Amino acid sequence: MIRVAILDDESKSIRSLVYELEQFEDRVEIVDQYTRVEDALNKLSENQLDCLFLDIEMPGMDGFRFLDQLPDKSFEIVFVTAYSEYAIQAIRERAFDYLLKPVDGEDLDRVLTKLESQKSNQSTPAKRGKVILNTDQEIHVVDPDEILFCQSEGSYSWVIPQSGNRILVSKNLKHLEGILPDRQFFRIHHSYLVNVRRIAVLDKSHSNVILDSGVSLPLSRLRKKEFIETLKSTQKSG
Repeated sequence: MIRVAILDDESKSIRSLVYELEQFEDRVEIVDQYTRVEDALNKLSENQLDCLFLDIEMPGMDGFRFLDQLPDKSFEIVFVTAYSEYAIQAIRERAFDYLLKPVDGEDLDRVLTKLESQKSNQSTPAKRGKVILNTDQEIHVVDPDEILFCQSEGSYSWVIPQSGNRILVSKNLKHLEGILPDRQFFRIHHSYLVNVRRIAVLDKSHSNVILDSGVSLPLSRLRKKEFIETLKSTQKSG
């Protein structure tokens, strides 16, 4: 299932896109809809998305400036606009795709198929043994058990191993989620992916986790329930 959100200042355009997406209800889940840029900036990070359908011409802040302000870019961007002249800039912004309004079912089917293919490819690699981490200058071969947590750094990520020698990987957290073992690593926050086997304390307020190294990391309240279930299942299997 592909999880998506929509940001467009025109409610009519949102309704039109929602209608088209609902024709693929067995393949897509609409997580949220926004007509205000401010709301999207505040709330998008609370949802684990695969894709944001983003309008370009909006009052106050256009879609390109919105991307510059967005702290979490772990999901794909599909621009949806009535203006074809933005296509080149969309490519420069590394957009996943670009749709012209009004969006038709055939184009949407094509985009969803691409998203499904990418998601499948990310979950396919064997998640046993060591993982390969690419930086701008080096290739690191790392045992997942040695990783304490990973932290978002824009479109890059910091990988924090037990040794303390941080590695700046040229991939986002979503990519790391795809190559690290599912049951061992959990996205506790839009900025943090943690090795649950290294967690020593879940504080009483459930707003932080403390690793066996002493590092304290924030826990998103929206991911708390799923995280606790994951922690319990890991303890049972370990």
